[in-house]
Amino acid sequence: MMDTKNQLLNEKDKLLKQIASSAQHGNSQEVLDAGEKLKKIESLIDRLEKLLRDISDLGNETHRSQPLQYSRVSSRLARDNGLRRLDVVPGRGIGKTIRMDFLRKVSEDGVYLEHIKGSVYETKSGYKVGVAVATERKADRWFLGLPIKSFDNAILLCQKDAGDVMEICLPKNFFDEYGKRMSESGGQMKFNVARRGNGYAILVPGTDGVNVSKFLGDYSQLK
Repeated sequence: MMDTKNQLLNEKDKLLKQIASSAQHGNSQEVLDAGEKLKKIESLIDRLEKLLRDISDLGNETHRSQPLQYSRVSSRLARDNGLRRLDVVPGRGIGKTIRMDFLRKVSEDGVYLEHIKGSVYETKSGYKVGVAVATERKADRWFLGLPIKSFDNAILLCQKDAGDVMEICLPKNFFDEYGKRMSESGGQMKFNVARRGNGYAILVPGTDGVNVSKFLGDYSQLK
């Protein structure tokens, strides 16, 4: 089964590269086709990982007493039903999917970003764009990071518990004004995003929070 998983992961990497290349050259249909294949591959990977976990759980339970088996099953059900957000931590899985979905979406609107390295892309006009992803690990809060001095603009993709993604598109003038105040750690600039009523703010040290609602879904800086 691990060989099968490796094959799926290799196929996924190929599709991600294909999507990035197609988006760069403005081939929207190729982006859409590859995106559909990517969703199928990721679904297969998720199902395979669940199967492997179930097999592992079954093997462990054969070495335990019956009461402990019930306890383990109850714990797993609680984890599945009440803490499902732990299954969507941004990384090689859901993080890449959210980022690729965003790239596909903006490419259909005539915005093409060339992948440079990691989470950094470049616009046709030569601006560097950092694209960060986070899930709602804490109610109405998102914590993101981008490599220091690697970008001019930033896109913060914040997935809500409901599944929809909020897109905060921060322009260069935001960093001209607040860049030196932002928290930095481990070579990254940190973004602490919080919901404020019907709007959103970035909690910049030394401020009461900078309202960024006007930057939601504004791709004009990327053209």
